Amino acid sequence: MSRRILVLLMLCGCPTAAGERGSLHEHPGTFTAPVSSQAYLGKADARAYERNLARLRDLLARQPVFAAPLGVKIEGYFRPDDERPKSAGLPYAGFGYLRFHFFFRHEKTGQPVPICCSADEILVSVNDPGRGLEPFGATYFPSPVLYEPRRVGEVSGLAVYRLRNGTEVMILSRSGLPPWQPLTRAEFLEGEVARLKKEVADSPAVDTLTPQLLKNHQRALEAMPADERMLQARSFAWDPLQPMLAPVGSTDGDPLVRVTPSWFDPKLPRTAFQLIVLRFGFGGALDPDSPRPPDDDNIAPYRLWQALHTSDWREVGGALTDE
Repeated sequence: MSRRILVLLMLCGCPTAAGERGSLHEHPGTFTAPVSSQAYLGKADARAYERNLARLRDLLARQPVFAAPLGVKIEGYFRPDDERPKSAGLPYAGFGYLRFHFFFRHEKTGQPVPICCSADEILVSVNDPGRGLEPFGATYFPSPVLYEPRRVGEVSGLAVYRLRNGTEVMILSRSGLPPWQPLTRAEFLEGEVARLKKEVADSPAVDTLTPQLLKNHQRALEAMPADERMLQARSFAWDPLQPMLAPVGSTDGDPLVRVTPSWFDPKLPRTAFQLIVLRFGFGGALDPDSPRPPDDDNIAPYRLWQALHTSDWREVGGALTDE
């Protein structure tokens, strides 16, 4: 039994003796994911948003892995964000989780039972271009900055992206484009200069490192040739006193993108679903380049991979609405 499964069994108080093991990869499972709302939406918007969430849930439920789950119990929920968007012009954001609980045979009863807790999940985010992706973590940029996901294939003619930890992502958008654009080298330095200016203003007089960092970033920005300013920035730490930028033409580090400010259509109602990001969290429990059913009882990561690679994502994209 793998260490990961042993920990899960111990956490939920389930028997861990070898006798409870058994191949339950084909045990019939279930799919449940209730939809809820938020009071701040108001009655009319709440009804429309719940209807859109239910449409998304039902379109997912038609796909093979969800329609007839084997070896897993899929449980989750869909709901709007807890708080309204900061800008009155932004569409309402929402999210959902679909967690895959693998079945094992209970030692005492001999009955198939699902594991109580699961880290194998799909995060579904709606109208929130940063959620589910990897934030760069800085705030002084024209829009939120992310590590660029790497395109690794296609399903239903739509791109599949992979994050640095092996997690895979599917993007459904009304435009057919991902909601990001390259962060330029000039934008990177301008953002870092703004951040360091704030830190210098807030730092004690004995801090000599931050002012020096600020000067180095300002010099780098001033000296940057015009043909380099619009090139995509790659985050790379090569000298602690210099900007975290890989040299021009280098493949070192990680390419950076920022959320496209115009990712949504402001003419549509705020309840309309304009962007759906799905993050498949099988992580290190499965090699997505060589997926196979595991030898132990945790079939959940493999079912997650199947959900991504056997679903009709153009059909699921029908949840992108005008209302």
